[in-house]
Amino acid sequence: MATVTAQDYLNNADWVKRSSAVFHLLDINKNGYVSVDDWLLWIENFKKAAPTVSGSKLEKLHLATLKYTAAAGLTVGVEFNLEQYLHGMAVMCAAENEKVKRGEVPVFNQYTGAWYDCIDTDGDGLVSEEEFAVVMKSANFPEPAICQD
Repeated sequence: MATVTAQDYLNNADWVKRSSAVFHLLDINKNGYVSVDDWLLWIENFKKAAPTVSGSKLEKLHLATLKYTAAAGLTVGVEFNLEQYLHGMAVMCAAENEKVKRGEVPVFNQYTGAWYDCIDTDGDGLVSEEEFAVVMKSANFPEPAICQD
């Protein structure tokens, strides 16, 4: 398996487009920058929107968020513009690929797993439309369109 570098990600127009969209969604206060504080604000908003989530699950999410953002080179108290964010994410993605090759659990999996455990408030192992809507609203994401048959 060939090694994928950070530059490979940055040269991939689809990856840049999707990652840029995530940046703009994560920029909760819409100031053109993201910081670890934006991620932590999202967790605080989620905690208010889903008060039944246990403190231990929220603490696990908080720690996973700090680990995830640190892996992308994001530092608490420092704001990053789009270019800096993309670079950090590309470096992290390349490193995550190497972890998978070594049989290690990627930081991304730990982060998304912690979110999933919090979002699945009824503990049925699935995320319902209602549960999904709570997390989206807590991040000030646009109202999701519902797919219809």
